[in-house]
Amino acid sequence: MLGADPVAVPDGFGVVPSHPVPNTVSEVLPEPGRAQVWVTFDERETHLLDLTGLLKHEKFQALRLRELFRAVQVAPDRQSICWPAGVRLGPQELTGSAAEWSGVVTLGTVLPTSRYRPLLPYLRYQPQKGYLPPYPAEALVVQRLLQLKPGELRDSLKALHAPEEIALARLSDLGAFLSQLFAPEHLYALLRRPWHYGAQQCPDQVLLHTMLGCLMRGRPDLIERPCMLIATGGE
Repeated sequence: MLGADPVAVPDGFGVVPSHPVPNTVSEVLPEPGRAQVWVTFDERETHLLDLTGLLKHEKFQALRLRELFRAVQVAPDRQSICWPAGVRLGPQELTGSAAEWSGVVTLGTVLPTSRYRPLLPYLRYQPQKGYLPPYPAEALVVQRLLQLKPGELRDSLKALHAPEEIALARLSDLGAFLSQLFAPEHLYALLRRPWHYGAQQCPDQVLLHTMLGCLMRGRPDLIERPCMLIATGGE
């Protein structure tokens, strides 16, 4: 079953003004490991939406299947997002007057260039600025940042349900983030050692018990969340 912990999108970063309920859906991206989606409306603003409450309704319980949830796409008429199970949600159910009834919660609203990048606020606004890879990111830069082999990077990109350019941006943020927490010469070994957070969160999925395993199976969130806690001194 999909988890419910939200991805933090701090207030004030890339936030766009409030507009009337949009008419068209430009893009939808499922957030790894969570019942959340990044939905871009009118090619103007992106909402990070938590659908955990929606999945409590009997009508939508099929979406609790992880693979089915990740199959979300924009409907051909661009008026809604939809799943193969026949579920369809339009702007009213996602951000309009029906959102409260349907159990959809907006966690943040950002510019489209900041979508699918939960670490970007930290990288941009930390007191001592570190390295922030350019956008769009290049595969070779990401490979070097994360000290991945070409096949490992290829599998990591493929495992994310996002266009390659967007997936590269997220992984480049993670590489820059890790290089600030750990010495670069230790990162190669660190990614391949046992990763206790992955084991705790997914005890029955042994392939997620290393950082590298998390990357290659589309779960960068299992690295981002605990490392963010380390960086910010959170609990």
